[in-house]
Amino acid sequence: MNEFSDANWFSLKRSIGEGNVIPIIGPDALMVDYENQTLPFYRLITSDLLRIFQIEPQPEILQHTWSLHKAVSIILANKGGQGIDQRIRREVSRLVAHYSNLVQPAESLRLLANLPIFTLFISLTPDNLLEQAMTDPHNIETTRVSIFSPRDASESLADLSLLRQGERGIFQMLGSCTNVGSGFAMHEEDALEYMFLLQSSAARRFASILSELRRRDKLFINCNFPDWLGRAIFRLVNDNRLYVKDTLEFLCPNAEDMGLHTFLTQYSPNTLGFEGQPEKLVKKLSQSFQAISSSTKPSVFPRRKSTGPGPTVFISYASENADSARRIAETLLNLGFSDVWLDKKKLIGGDDWSDRIFEAIEKTDFFIPILSKEADRRREGVFWDEWKTALEQARSIKDVFILPVGIDTEFPEKKAYSRISDGDTVTFFDKHLFHAPRGILSPEADEAFRERIRLFLEASHV
Repeated sequence: MNEFSDANWFSLKRSIGEGNVIPIIGPDALMVDYENQTLPFYRLITSDLLRIFQIEPQPEILQHTWSLHKAVSIILANKGGQGIDQRIRREVSRLVAHYSNLVQPAESLRLLANLPIFTLFISLTPDNLLEQAMTDPHNIETTRVSIFSPRDASESLADLSLLRQGERGIFQMLGSCTNVGSGFAMHEEDALEYMFLLQSSAARRFASILSELRRRDKLFINCNFPDWLGRAIFRLVNDNRLYVKDTLEFLCPNAEDMGLHTFLTQYSPNTLGFEGQPEKLVKKLSQSFQAISSSTKPSVFPRRKSTGPGPTVFISYASENADSARRIAETLLNLGFSDVWLDKKKLIGGDDWSDRIFEAIEKTDFFIPILSKEADRRREGVFWDEWKTALEQARSIKDVFILPVGIDTEFPEKKAYSRISDGDTVTFFDKHLFHAPRGILSPEADEAFRERIRLFLEASHV
């Protein structure tokens, strides 16, 4: 199989170019230079850890991506006793600190960490090597690290939604051993518990990160998940079931565990694999995106206003127009809308009103149908039902409720749309139409929406 199939490479490059990809960094991506050789960082940690507990390191353990998990499980099985868990944690923390001062990030890690198109990274290891690889005395950008640890109630639990322009973010999903007081996942049961708690009790504290993970495409680099861990993480970072989601996962290398490979092939058609060495993919990405200047980098998170007294809005669109819909949603939040319902079951800004789409339409202050040639070509689609519901809702509202937005290059005129201009939806063209080619609102449209917000607040006596 070609290492970079044309279709998969095209999809990845396009998504990265749109600022829509979050890299998720696995253990084997942490390649380091040490004593005239380049090797995975955790091969050093695992080898010394096993020897400390008088267990001879075996090649099949050292060469495993999740070698630390494997080594800790062997130690627990062979060297049980009171306090053994805490002793292992102390030794792992000591070894990580020791070797972090002796190694240098290898070229592949430095290229990956400094790709300017990436502003948010998810780290699956408890060290600070990714941050270390980002440190460049000639680069004025700063890196902010956020750590999830169930036992840590400190500021390290802060979300990354407050990143300023020019900052980069690292979210350590499975904890850190470099921060005093923070916990970290050092074996399989730890990892499972971390993901469970992140999904449940910690979701409130990391709402922005989880939201970004779930709405954007993911690039898994040198993760090589075992079957159970891969299934758990893929479900955690997606809003919808794997076989119906419209986000993409790119795996490099492809799933090596045959159980996981079979599962993804059968149930996750939007998970795409790259064969070959991830270092080659990183170099190819660097060649494609290294020249991007900091002024053109996407934000880690779109600038959003806090939920306030402004109106709420429901955006309805054909799936082909998802990117344009998200751009419009982000703009509306910046203009003063308090909540935007987007992606059917996900709200950008604020909490979820309801799991039921049509109840949400009834509760929202405004409804925006996205008019496009793609939507007009569709004979079927959930958006047609949403539009019908909104038209029925509009009959009971003595005010403007529906705000149609056209996203095609040409201004949305009735004659350009055969299906939308037929039946009840023809009334869209009797209303004030907004024009936002590819989801980018013109200054005039911005001002018209601001005026709509002002009138709404005035009528609400806010």
